[in-house]
Amino acid sequence: MSAVTAVPLRDDYEGRPGRGGGRVPVLTGRPEPRGHRRPSDSPDRRAAAGWAIFFGLLGLGYRLLLVRAEVPPGDAAEAGAGLAALRIAQGQELPLFLDSERYMGSLQAFLAAPFVRVLGTGWWSVRLPALICFAGFLIVAYMLLRRLYTPWFAALSIGLFALGSDRVIRDELTGAGAYPEMLLAVTLLLLLTVRLAGAELKRPGLGLFGWGVLAGLMVWTHWWVLPFVAAAGVMLLLSFRRALVWLLVAAGTAAGAVPLIAYAVLGSPRSPFDRLVLASGNLIEAPLADRLTGTLFTAIPISGGLCAPGECVAWQAWWGPAYLALLLVALIAAIRGFGDAPPGRVPRHAGRLALILAAALTLAVFFVTANSALAPAVAAKNLHYTLIALPAVLWPLWRAAARLWGRRARTLVAAFTGLIGSAVLAAVLALAVAATAALILSGPAISAPAEDERELVAALDRAGATRVYSDRDTCDRITFITGERIICAVIDARLNQRGDRFPVHGTVVRAAPEPAWVLLAGSELDVAFTAFRDRTLRVFDVTPAGGYLIYQEDR
Repeated sequence: MSAVTAVPLRDDYEGRPGRGGGRVPVLTGRPEPRGHRRPSDSPDRRAAAGWAIFFGLLGLGYRLLLVRAEVPPGDAAEAGAGLAALRIAQGQELPLFLDSERYMGSLQAFLAAPFVRVLGTGWWSVRLPALICFAGFLIVAYMLLRRLYTPWFAALSIGLFALGSDRVIRDELTGAGAYPEMLLAVTLLLLLTVRLAGAELKRPGLGLFGWGVLAGLMVWTHWWVLPFVAAAGVMLLLSFRRALVWLLVAAGTAAGAVPLIAYAVLGSPRSPFDRLVLASGNLIEAPLADRLTGTLFTAIPISGGLCAPGECVAWQAWWGPAYLALLLVALIAAIRGFGDAPPGRVPRHAGRLALILAAALTLAVFFVTANSALAPAVAAKNLHYTLIALPAVLWPLWRAAARLWGRRARTLVAAFTGLIGSAVLAAVLALAVAATAALILSGPAISAPAEDERELVAALDRAGATRVYSDRDTCDRITFITGERIICAVIDARLNQRGDRFPVHGTVVRAAPEPAWVLLAGSELDVAFTAFRDRTLRVFDVTPAGGYLIYQEDR
């Protein structure tokens, strides 16, 4: 037997005496006797799992159709991840971060690199890993929610996750921002924590090291997962007290965070955390009232998938205050359940409490950032990880409704609470369905830029323009989808070259004898370039394509 096995780790827990002279963990229950029929073997639970699979397949099919229809269209961030994946696949470099602010790890690019290598550059190559991560999220989410709540509630939650509004789909499908893989990672970390606390793993030492690796990867990839890492870490701390255990966790965390550690050791002038503060607009003052209204009436409903594309109207915004109230109710219930639970159910209630506290902490951090007031609709993506906590918020409604429809509401108050719970739960599901339908109906309009993009690339190919100047968004997209056949250098409003994601692109374009200018018609850049032409009296041929104007100097 190795130095770290299930027996020493379980014996090291500080808890009640167990059979055989050992110690049973504080957050674990009694081991199952031989011949015990597992709850998952019951027909009722198999039926719940069947519905969960059905909902999950519907959700995957829905997202596959959206990817095929190019909804949403690719953007600069996704193209940046694709370019990083291309350079990894070609063996040119191993970028540690995706973004220019250097706080978002490039895990997504490494996941996409094999697909780019096999399928070439295109939006499918960066979205297939996101789809796989979403499928993994559904599986792990069902396993987690089945343990923390009930199988049928877990199945309902999978049905809710299968739906997808504009904001949710953008976060789950687009190969940028680290959201697809981190939602899976957050859920997997919570499941692993619950299983470790419940002493369910045959090799807890390996599980603890894996927990650390996963936590390290998450910290490197996206700082907004920290509340979930912290909540899961506290739960783990309540289960394990031995120093050797935490050496395993620390070793795993260091292994997972190697890219972040390397970046710090290489002597970066500014830490990733400092860059995150700047990117969050946290150095900008914003009125408290604006932060509150932005968080409650815009960010929470949008991140929960209850709003139509681009807007959140009053009849949808009510969910923000309701979410906060239900979160408080769920928190109180989880604290009471944790305190009153028998030993065998303590891990379940501890997991619920960790889930709720992580969501609450994420909301608190979001609230104090200036972007909660300045751009709550866009910044709502930072609440994407609270999606796994949505069932925890809906659980009080489910319980109240279950008492009513199960004819267990024996008082007038219980019956009234059951009616309210049923109505609110139905309203949430209706909003999610409506938001999903709104995205489907808006699909052709949303995907229109993808057609413009294809038209632009075709026009550039006909003109023989392989070295061009343009804005950041256009540059990243056309450079990626053409596999660097067309290389674009970024220019600012004064037509100065700056902001290239990869400096080599600017070097190549500057060295070209006659680079073209690709400018969105009527944009600030187009106006500035027109003034430049008039001032210098230079003559350019102009070709319109996909809403752009292609300027090539007439020689």
